[in-house]
Amino acid sequence: MEYSMDQSLLPNIFNFLSCTDPFDTLSTEERDKLAGSVDIHYLMQGDRLEADRILGAGLYMVRVGAVEQRHQDDSLRARLGSGDLFGHSQMARKCECQYSVTALENTLLYLIPREVLRRLMDENPSVRDYFDGREGKRLACSNQREQAMGNDAFYLSPVGKVVNQNVAIVSPDTSIRRAAGEMLRQRRSSVLVMEGNRLLGVVTDRDMTKRVVAVGCDTERPVSEIMTGTPVTIDCEAPLIQAVELMMEHNVRSLPVFSEDKVAGVMTATSLIQRSRVQAVYLINRIYRKNSVEALKELTLQRQSVFETLVETGIHTRSIQQMMTLIANAFSKRLLQLAERTLGEPPCEYAWIVAGSQARNEVHCFSDQDNGIVLAEELDEKQKDYFRRLAEFVCYGLSECGYKLCPAHKMATNPGWCVPLDKWMDYYRSWIVRPEAEALLNVNVFLDLRFLYGCETLVTSLQEGVSEYTRNNRRFLAILTANSLRVNPPLGMFRQFVLAKDGANRSVFNIKRQALNLLVELARIYALAANSGEIDTVGRLRSAAEARIISVESCKELLEALDFINQVRFSHQRTALIRGTDANNDLEPALLSQFERNHLKDSFRIIARTQEAALQRFNAKGVLA
Repeated sequence: MEYSMDQSLLPNIFNFLSCTDPFDTLSTEERDKLAGSVDIHYLMQGDRLEADRILGAGLYMVRVGAVEQRHQDDSLRARLGSGDLFGHSQMARKCECQYSVTALENTLLYLIPREVLRRLMDENPSVRDYFDGREGKRLACSNQREQAMGNDAFYLSPVGKVVNQNVAIVSPDTSIRRAAGEMLRQRRSSVLVMEGNRLLGVVTDRDMTKRVVAVGCDTERPVSEIMTGTPVTIDCEAPLIQAVELMMEHNVRSLPVFSEDKVAGVMTATSLIQRSRVQAVYLINRIYRKNSVEALKELTLQRQSVFETLVETGIHTRSIQQMMTLIANAFSKRLLQLAERTLGEPPCEYAWIVAGSQARNEVHCFSDQDNGIVLAEELDEKQKDYFRRLAEFVCYGLSECGYKLCPAHKMATNPGWCVPLDKWMDYYRSWIVRPEAEALLNVNVFLDLRFLYGCETLVTSLQEGVSEYTRNNRRFLAILTANSLRVNPPLGMFRQFVLAKDGANRSVFNIKRQALNLLVELARIYALAANSGEIDTVGRLRSAAEARIISVESCKELLEALDFINQVRFSHQRTALIRGTDANNDLEPALLSQFERNHLKDSFRIIARTQEAALQRFNAKGVLA
């Protein structure tokens, strides 16, 4: 049944449009004009909106009630509720409509006529992009819209974009006096000591003061005698905040920058700090200046404040995760330095490794710990006790600083995760060759592995060994895929969220377990199929696309889904922090905006479609049945 417009209904229609994506992006004048062009339809329960009333009509919006769409063969297409839209895919069709609509209950529909909608799409890119038929395109539009105000700040730019390429360089046999003259001529606070293309060391103006002037050193002696050998360096593609972290961790003022094994310039701490007036830089600086766990604990609220500020100012979710990871790295490294200072020199070389989200550079404000220790050799009981105490110092220290202990005890405090390199290799061999239930739990954590502190060659050897076991291992990929498919996105066949009751009897879904983890696992599987060594989820998806394991379009869709889901998750966590409530991963759809609900549905459909593709590609059906 269709009604002529009652002018008293205009405010209600205007308010509905103001809360409905994408019409909430229109100006007030445009929305007011649009409200006046809307037609109203009322369906009693059981009434049918025949195909000829949908074909070419325009866009229907369910204001109140529920309807179901059925194909021409009477098979179910979808069920729609309040806020859902339909009809736009049938506007340009010249033959029969693909479906009819029946009211499941008394339903009020708004119709935007075809010509009105077409005009809006011509004049408004956000409206046009929204009605693109692809979920990924809509998500791309939504991510641009939500983060339009959030430009990645200076400190997240690549080092190479701002590095000073004016470099003072001398040979190792150059006199100290001539090296100082070269620094003065180039107006640099440091000089690189090089032999051909090989960097041997660095001399700073402070070195000149402390090692030459203060002790009356002969300035005709070779500069190699006062240089700092094997200096810390950074790649030109690394973010500037990482340069800051390295300078603070190693207490250096000049950082040589390399591009493809060649010196590209030098970063100085002074210029970085002066230009990076942000909380995160100062927090990392303060972390490396603290000399006790108690002092580090005082920075917990500041870490939380950094997260809130990054989310509030619209910084891209990937940059937020990268920043929070660098802060977590700084806490971990400083605790390791303090542990060694307290316990003395370690009895053998070791590597502190991080796993899970920290390994993937995907930490957020509430990430827990996943870590371990790779030892260079077998130890006696006394030596083992040293590493037991070191692990407890670091892990419990991290807990004091707000990084929760891993519920599954995947931490260095577990003796099983503090073992020699060959024992780690035995673990991976058994997990990959005989991937039983417990093995799969370990794989999901420790296949994401990154060196953090100590002897890096131990971790390099471990990663090379693991790649030998996983390379072209189709059976292992099938098992990983089957295990991942045990969980599905929280979206039913009727486009409604599939919910469960939490402890407070709320209807919720878990955005981490039912969405983000699935994306992480799919990216890991596809990267393994591509024999890629990438660790972070974004890098894994891109490497899979480059290897043509997935299409470029699928990669884009998955990245858009990943970004939007994280955006909703971080917003939810920030709100919980502000309210002082539990910041978990359980979301109530009723508390989300319609914009968020609609685009989460797009994201979940992309995940489900990719799961189905992985099932077929890796022959995973029935593997774990």
